[in-house]
Amino acid sequence: MQVHDFMDLSRTKLLSTIPMAVSIGVFDGLHLGHTAILKRVKEIAQKEGLETMVITFDRNPKMVAKAMEYHDQLITNRQRDQILNELGFDHLTVIDFCPEFSKLTGEEFLALISGFCHLKAMVVGEDFRCGVLTSSVRSVQLQEHLNRLSPGALVEIPPFVRTPSGEITSSTLVRKKLLEGALDGVQSMLGRPYTLDVDSLTPISIEYGLLYRSESFTQLLPKEGLYEATLFTADGDARNLLVSVEEAGVRLITEVDVLEAGIMSLSLTAKGSRT
Repeated sequence: MQVHDFMDLSRTKLLSTIPMAVSIGVFDGLHLGHTAILKRVKEIAQKEGLETMVITFDRNPKMVAKAMEYHDQLITNRQRDQILNELGFDHLTVIDFCPEFSKLTGEEFLALISGFCHLKAMVVGEDFRCGVLTSSVRSVQLQEHLNRLSPGALVEIPPFVRTPSGEITSSTLVRKKLLEGALDGVQSMLGRPYTLDVDSLTPISIEYGLLYRSESFTQLLPKEGLYEATLFTADGDARNLLVSVEEAGVRLITEVDVLEAGIMSLSLTAKGSRT
């Protein structure tokens, strides 16, 4: 997968010649609602002979605009890139959501996208909206705008993915469940355990284990408590252990010798779901 800077004009010229199936979104957490959209992008691309692109942002636009309470991210950039690679995407473009960019109207934003790549298909969620609030474009208006900007481009808007209780699967709901310590709900919406990326973090040795300090995480931590977890090392080893999420940080109740193998990630597992 190639990663592009949205404002890199040399790359823009090249990408504008490649027929693309595209999706645009924040994709925080890459939950089952997101992956349903992205899998549909892949299906369209395979059928029509297109390359695939995800366009996302370096910051959550709603949090920047203070339309949503700020929270740490649910996945790191490294995890996002790994998941998109596993889904088989050809291109990832990350937009620097700077103050100038945040002032674009919906039409201006879509015009930039249409100029950036040879847009042949776009798949977005039902809650898609781009541009400043007073001049935004919503998902139901998208086809109308793309008919002008990228004639012939297909727009698809898959329905929301819902939880067994009927709630819409969303990053907001994932965060709510995580802060409640409801890992079974989080795991159900993500389609995988909630995983802390600790590859670039350095723990300290303490009595009865290792501690990753709270301030070193860029990911949202779950409610304080004791959790089952699986630790993955750089050499591919996996071992089950208990993790205590505390005010000070995340404490691994384990032998210090795991440091020798290099800890890559910690998957916090819903009770009873270990295989």
